[in-house]
Amino acid sequence: MKRVSNVSPMVIFPSDQMEKYNEYQKQYGNLPTRQIFREMARVKGEVSQEVLDQHIQNIDALSNMGGFITDSQKGRIEQVKTLLKYPNAETAKNVETEYVSGTSLLLWFLILVGIW
Repeated sequence: MKRVSNVSPMVIFPSDQMEKYNEYQKQYGNLPTRQIFREMARVKGEVSQEVLDQHIQNIDALSNMGGFITDSQKGRIEQVKTLLKYPNAETAKNVETEYVSGTSLLLWFLILVGIW
């Protein structure tokens, strides 16, 4: 598996959600970047604006970690932020409001795969 495998999963995923991480890694870990971004665009419509804002704050924090993020990854962070901020044509009626569960967790995984 490529992508997120060069970053310790424990840094990016809650320890009680590692089974989900492994499941997502199998399902999405080898997809091309274009497919990851399409899936990210789809999934972001299933979470609340508050969850999107929290993800954006977290990737902003990642981008400011000296020595941890390359210039290339900083560019992808900006692409991800643009995608997350772009309004959806249609938002799901029952959006997820929990930050570390379900669809929000999937979105976080996709964000990280899109960056790394």
